Amino acid sequence: MKAIQLENYGPVTGLNEINTDTPKLLKKQLLVKNHAVAIDPYDVKFIAGKMGTSEELPLIPGSSVVGEVVAIGSDVTDFKVGDRIAATRHQKTYAELVPVGQSVATKVPDSIDDVHAVATVIGAATGYQMIHRDLNVQPGQKVLIQGGAGAVGSVAVQAALNIGAQVYATAKPADFDYLRSFGDVTPVDYHTAYENELSGFDAVLDTIGGSVSVQSAKILKSGGILRGLAGLDEAALSAFDIDAANTFSDGKRPNLEALFADMVAGKIKLRIGQILPFTLTNLRNVHEQARQHSLQGKTVLTFDTF
Repeated sequence: MKAIQLENYGPVTGLNEINTDTPKLLKKQLLVKNHAVAIDPYDVKFIAGKMGTSEELPLIPGSSVVGEVVAIGSDVTDFKVGDRIAATRHQKTYAELVPVGQSVATKVPDSIDDVHAVATVIGAATGYQMIHRDLNVQPGQKVLIQGGAGAVGSVAVQAALNIGAQVYATAKPADFDYLRSFGDVTPVDYHTAYENELSGFDAVLDTIGGSVSVQSAKILKSGGILRGLAGLDEAALSAFDIDAANTFSDGKRPNLEALFADMVAGKIKLRIGQILPFTLTNLRNVHEQARQHSLQGKTVLTFDTF
């Protein structure tokens, strides 16, 4: 099969096309014929070497996949050949064929196309999990989403609104109308000292980390919940009477199934950016663009011609 391999951390020229063997399946894995991948910030940072360089190279990078099941392991019980699934996994998705564990694979509803399905499995799924599980947001609660216009934050905003929470979200002013398009959201300019004006929040989702976590802590009421995805300043937060912890997406099926159901019902919408053929040139270019500035909407590369 054809794949894109990372040979050296750093410049995007470390990515190169190879021909390699079809992956061997473990007992509880599916072999998926890849239809599309999304370009996730984690992938961009990993290839640049900003997530550490301890993983042995060369390897096939990539964290998202949507496609058709073409083979199953001997202990797979929930899927069959021909199913269309989406999943996230650690590495190996920049390839024609991808092994996926049964526990993280999710069947894609017919009404969701490949582009939206693969754009969902990392950022959107994380935002959804944060609201429903990690923060356990309840109707009427006052919630702030840090980075509300991003892939994680925008879905978190919508999920919290659907629950019936009072939702605030930080963003740059250019994204305020985008946030308001979701409903009754109060946009907050992240450039300002908003922690001096806001108070009494039940929960904050912090997708930014660092010093922003202290701003988050200051607006929470006593006992309020703060969950961080980008590294909280734990030493500084110890001065506050709040429940603060770092967390992460577990990538499991029930969360993605619930998110897909809300998408089918029209309750959650995604912002899609570029849709391009999966080629070495396009992959290098998109990674380079993402290093220079945040991509507007989720960029997806499709395997129509690879």
